[in-house]
Amino acid sequence: MNDRGIVLQAADSAIEARAKAVKLPVIVDPEMPLAFEKTLCVGPGTGVPWDLLPAAWHFLKRWDAAVPLWRYGVNACDVGTPSERERTQQVARDLRVLLYAQELLFLRKNEAGEALRAAFLEERATGGEERLAFLRAYYRVKPRLCVLPRTWMAKIQSRPKSTARAEKRGHRGSGKSRLVQVEIGPGQFVRCAPENAEQVRAQFARRKRGRHAR
Repeated sequence: MNDRGIVLQAADSAIEARAKAVKLPVIVDPEMPLAFEKTLCVGPGTGVPWDLLPAAWHFLKRWDAAVPLWRYGVNACDVGTPSERERTQQVARDLRVLLYAQELLFLRKNEAGEALRAAFLEERATGGEERLAFLRAYYRVKPRLCVLPRTWMAKIQSRPKSTARAEKRGHRGSGKSRLVQVEIGPGQFVRCAPENAEQVRAQFARRKRGRHAR
């Protein structure tokens, strides 16, 4: 079995071509089978942040799943029909929570990853808003979920040129992998090498706990 790969929920020639270029196997299947130890499940028309994939594979060494936030200004109570929101509230208890961009979902092939996939497919089959379906699945399974910043959903080629130039300056001559953004608090980010992301997040979490303990 391949260690990592992409599962498309619908055919996408652009993603398939790019995946081939970076030597990632691709499967097209709306049922999102976890055909790899670390699987990226991609919804139709989704921009894949190719330069961040090394960080995602690294996160799946520890987490069962990883997914970006969808929008910072939209909560679960703002989408779907009244009946669907009510059904979601019965599972999540509180709809004043942010939603996830499940069209870019990283899953680890283990019991929790398989359970999250199965629960999402089951909830999605009832119809309605897919983001609420994923939220219900998440609260049902409660996997170890690594929440990624919304910037993971931005298409790489559409980033401001100033950002690209800054990143290029930061990496020039270093010989290391590109930097990634790590969210250390609501709207707060730092940049670090992909292999240091977990360490940075844990460091700021300890500092926060220390301040609250005073």
